[in-house]
Amino acid sequence: MKQTLGGKLPVRTKAKLRNAAYTHMAMLECSPERVRSFFQDPRVLYAA
Repeated sequence: MKQTLGGKLPVRTKAKLRNAAYTHMAMLECSPERVRSFFQDPRVLYAA
């Protein structure tokens, strides 16, 4: 999430940051295979 929000135009208010975070999390919610892929890395495999 930090990479996604940091790569776009900077948000200057709490409301815009909250909206950007909510939008990103909603996008992740619609793509479970993408979330599943986060846990395939050997460094975080223990969490799967």
